[in-house]
Amino acid sequence: MKIKMYAAVAALVLLPAPAAATGWPQSGYGPGNTFYNPDESRLNSATVSAVVSGGRLFTADQGGFGAYDPVTGTRRWHVTLPDTTIGRLAAVDGRLLVLSSACKLPAAYESRLSAYDPATGRPLWSAGLRKFTFDLRADRGVVALDSNQNGLASTVAYRVADGRQLWLLKGARGDGLVSAGGRLLLRTAAGGAKAVAIATGKTLWQTKENRFAVGADPDGGVFYVDGAGLSAVDAATGKVRWATATHVSEVTTDRRHVFYRHDRSVVCLDAATGKKLYSVHTPGPAGRAVRAGGLLYVGSGTRSPMTIADAATGAVRAAGMPSSLNHAPVIADGRLFVTEGDALRAYY
Repeated sequence: MKIKMYAAVAALVLLPAPAAATGWPQSGYGPGNTFYNPDESRLNSATVSAVVSGGRLFTADQGGFGAYDPVTGTRRWHVTLPDTTIGRLAAVDGRLLVLSSACKLPAAYESRLSAYDPATGRPLWSAGLRKFTFDLRADRGVVALDSNQNGLASTVAYRVADGRQLWLLKGARGDGLVSAGGRLLLRTAAGGAKAVAIATGKTLWQTKENRFAVGADPDGGVFYVDGAGLSAVDAATGKVRWATATHVSEVTTDRRHVFYRHDRSVVCLDAATGKKLYSVHTPGPAGRAVRAGGLLYVGSGTRSPMTIADAATGAVRAAGMPSSLNHAPVIADGRLFVTEGDALRAYY
């Protein structure tokens, strides 16, 4: 299957039909931005070429965004948004959330958060943001945005159900929003960081250390942060569990491992101790790793083949299909979705 899509958009969302087994509801899979699908069991080293299933695939394309059949690539519906860039998509709580920005300025709203019916594309609500807004993360019925208000980096939250604004924190932002058990870790204007409740914006704990979240564990108990180096921080208390001197800008996590890319390889750490377990080498500069079905998927440089390895050992199992350095693959409902230039390809 090949779908033409808007090449500048990195977000790809799969929302399964009620009978389907798995999904990929927002960028990075879930609230923790783990890039790990724990429910994918159909696509693995034993069944990688023998699965067909249903669902709905949402992606930005030329002129807006639409819903597609993941089996055939047939478009089910489309919303046209002229002079607009789609930044993020998320399918949560029966809503398709779309974060978009105006291409032509000046504009009354430089960005907009909107909700649509995922079955039909019918608009449900919309909230205008006067300044550009860069990222979103949905958790516990709330969607939080990394934004800019009155010249200050800010975080603002809305209720998914009806678009009602719940709270706004000026001068505090999440560089790459991550929710760990309903908590956001935000950098403050004073140079420190604080954890806040995504539902209320209330401060739960804070530190003078310059920390920013690069990920969380799938159960929401740990923030993985960078500051002096990569460290694991208890999301409830702010206590450091382990720390390294290595600086990273992003991680992929499952319940036992932490993965990060380094040049032409992906490094695997023990999630409990921070100890290095193995490295997986790639044919070109490594992209963001993705975990699903006992496997580790790593894209590489332009036209370089994707590397698929055993997540427990790092042993390479397969390679060959085209991959992307900048857009991580999505694995859901027994399918591997890969962005290649302005095309979206599905493998099963």
